[in-house]
Amino acid sequence: MEYKNTIQSLQKLGNNVVKEGRGILKKNKKGSGNLFNDFDYLVTKQQDAVTLEFEFGRAEDYWQFVDEGVRGVGGFKGSGRARGKGSPFKYSSKMPPRQPLMQWIKSKGLKGRDAKGKFITNNSFAFLIQRSIFQRGLTRTQFFSKPFTEQLNKQTDNITEAFADDLEIALEQI
Repeated sequence: MEYKNTIQSLQKLGNNVVKEGRGILKKNKKGSGNLFNDFDYLVTKQQDAVTLEFEFGRAEDYWQFVDEGVRGVGGFKGSGRARGKGSPFKYSSKMPPRQPLMQWIKSKGLKGRDAKGKFITNNSFAFLIQRSIFQRGLTRTQFFSKPFTEQLNKQTDNITEAFADDLEIALEQI
């Protein structure tokens, strides 16, 4: 079976999800890293099936945390708000890794300062960010789950019709 119409409808679904997802990432100031650049889809055809897969490339390890957020452990002082409400993920005893934070600080050219305005080391700055994430959590963006659900609900009928057309063409050829 050719699956020509089904492939086109799945490509449209994948393209719309990636386009909307990247828009959400950009809106949430996450539009410049591995996740933004590597977020893509792939439609593959086998002999008796067509599949739509979403790929996250180098962000495969952490895209779910960005999508759903992470609840912090609490215990923070000051005006900080808790983030990640409604997330299935939660920090409990282990802090997020410091090395990726140090790389992020270096790539952004950020410099931390203490209360007196003096510069602090990147390691100290990374620790402060690490502790803040551990206590407050990470905000959920729903860059993938929201567009995927919305687009699937919108396009389910189109995908079904496309498959029915492909099936009809295949039955005519028999």
